[in-house]
Amino acid sequence: MRTLRPILLCHLCLAMLAACGGSGNSDPNSPVPPVVDISCDDPAAAEVMQLSVTSPIPQDLDELVDPLPTTEIYVTAMLPERCPGERFPLVLQSHGYGGSRRTEMAADGTLYPQDPGLTAIDEMTTALPHHNYVVISVDQRGHGESQPQNGGGYVRLNSPTEEIEDIRHILDWAYDNAQMLHILQEDGTGIDKDLRVGTLGYSYGGAMQFALAARDRRVDAMVPIATWNNLPHSLAANNAMKQSWIQTLCLFAVIPSSGAVIGAINTPAMRTMCNNAAIRDVTAFNVRTLDDLVARISADNARPRPVTREEFFSLLQASGTHRVRASQHSGDGAALRAVPTLVMQGNRDGLFNMTEGYLNWRSFRQAGADARLLTMESGHLTPIAAQIDGTGNCGGVQGVYAVLAWYEHYLKGRDDADFDALPTVCISVQASPNAPASPEVGVALNQMPVGVQRGAGALAVTAESVEVDVRLAQLGPQFVPLVTIPEDGYALAGIPTIGKLSVEPGFGATHEAIALVGVGLRRDGQTYLIDDQITGYVEGSYTTDVYLDEGDPLMLPGVGEILSEGDEIGLLFYEQQVQYSVVLSLTSLTTVLPFGAVNYIAGRPFPNITSNLLTPVVDVLSNPNPYRAVLEDVQLPVFKPGEFAGSKWTEPDLLQRMR
Repeated sequence: MRTLRPILLCHLCLAMLAACGGSGNSDPNSPVPPVVDISCDDPAAAEVMQLSVTSPIPQDLDELVDPLPTTEIYVTAMLPERCPGERFPLVLQSHGYGGSRRTEMAADGTLYPQDPGLTAIDEMTTALPHHNYVVISVDQRGHGESQPQNGGGYVRLNSPTEEIEDIRHILDWAYDNAQMLHILQEDGTGIDKDLRVGTLGYSYGGAMQFALAARDRRVDAMVPIATWNNLPHSLAANNAMKQSWIQTLCLFAVIPSSGAVIGAINTPAMRTMCNNAAIRDVTAFNVRTLDDLVARISADNARPRPVTREEFFSLLQASGTHRVRASQHSGDGAALRAVPTLVMQGNRDGLFNMTEGYLNWRSFRQAGADARLLTMESGHLTPIAAQIDGTGNCGGVQGVYAVLAWYEHYLKGRDDADFDALPTVCISVQASPNAPASPEVGVALNQMPVGVQRGAGALAVTAESVEVDVRLAQLGPQFVPLVTIPEDGYALAGIPTIGKLSVEPGFGATHEAIALVGVGLRRDGQTYLIDDQITGYVEGSYTTDVYLDEGDPLMLPGVGEILSEGDEIGLLFYEQQVQYSVVLSLTSLTTVLPFGAVNYIAGRPFPNITSNLLTPVVDVLSNPNPYRAVLEDVQLPVFKPGEFAGSKWTEPDLLQRMR
């Protein structure tokens, strides 16, 4: 005999909906129907099904690819062990850019919080059926098996009219086949073909969730991980292109060989971008700003076809909460709903940084949702900056258990200690030196600290004005200290801000200057770039970030750092920096394909092979970048957890071991 924990009182509750507290779909924060234990003598075995669903959406909008009128989407359905008539909540999971679906179920329900963060999420996806969820893992169009040669489509970066409609059709299909898939239906909610469904995914699969939930009221809970708020900001904050990241991403904008499931088959507009921005063009090192790129891709000789500025930005801004909020005001049917949302974001993620996670979290909080934000030492990491992947934990808050608790609460109506312990915000503050080998420690907060903090336990770190001249061929960054930490027990945790920043070319400049700014730590004579986070500003004057919300100050990437007495905290200014430099050697990248680079984009790092991979020396020779920068009203969030209002350490015992 087997006892099954999570079956909902679905039949009785759906017949007597009001008595059960109503459906969570009309109000995602309303109580979920209670759970009961069901037992039977001969449960059916857990099962994995490899299936495909025909989406009525054409393969693409671009006539250049001669698209078919429908698109085949390949999925894997993982079913729990079950008793007759039993129904389970659905978790819909999607992959990262260039990745593919999960096709095998784990042997048991074990979770692995000690593994690298995004690897642990993949492992969790395949373990969820053992926790009594049906999992549908999807190859989005242009990915995995859902490529054109199999009837699949072309990647359009989670476009609401293509990818998101595919996913909505999969939910329709899941409802229509709920008996076969043992998925819990929710009739009587006023929502057509309603299911109790949560979403899961990182990077590309994280942004998918925002666009889906905005257009489909069936989504009851979301877990977007390591994803963007506004993709142009991620790739080119303030128009300064993260050249190494863009070039690496473009390695995956390829047509896989027959039978391959690696890479992304892109629409012609994306291929034009990569043909001009990536290492396929030997002059790509000259593409330093988005204006440079737009000039190339809109030229008459651009291949496979010219792309206008309007089309380019429309494609890049297809998804993300920034787009959803803009769509909401334009009246196109999208709405930022109060869907319970657990955001996980990487401190050292060079592609989608903590500030983007904060903006996503803030958007759902403002919409009235229960939204939580956990930061971690995993994400999009690169050995180019000597990064090593860390876990998905925030000190004592273990990421995979937080995700499971989120689903248990919002999909099953069950509470446990993990859910009760989830803070509103948790910031990992592992020490940058030796990360992620240093002890895991985090700070739990009631709010995200933005800019200078004041009151009991706070250390006011501000600068009315900072002026710096970065010289031609400067060796190493310039460090401008702002404060010396008076004693142990402080943390730098939150979003640093700048009131105004101006950049102009310095002596010897040959083109537009780009200020490269980060937050630095000087300890025992060594200087560190905290969390490997750097931001570019093309010459000009700024009071708000170009692709973020007006009204916000300039926001540097969020950081988390445990501090010691005598530490100096300040700003670092670079002439060249690896994340804004070119990838020189395609050979050294392809030597790690498919298991290095592909897994890196999917959330796992390259093997540590930095020789001949990327060097700022060529940038120094080809792109001299001297500049003068003037910053006003610089603010850093520094405080003592436990003394500062609404804050506490998540692992106080670790602090003692660190001293």
